[in-house]
Amino acid sequence: MAVPELSLTEQHIVLLSPPGSTREIATAVGLDEQTIDRHLARAHRKLERVSALQRRVDGEINRRQR
Repeated sequence: MAVPELSLTEQHIVLLSPPGSTREIATAVGLDEQTIDRHLARAHRKLERVSALQRRVDGEINRRQR
């Protein structure tokens, strides 16, 4: 399973997302709200895959240490 990388735009939007609303982020980066929503959804899917991969690796490490 390859580790997905966030695009520069996805990184920027994810970093802006906690403090701001979609509208505020859209204004800050010059994109419309639907585009921001799509970037966030794509970034979250990628980050979920990374989390799943990390859980698998951790599980395998724990199994081998027994």
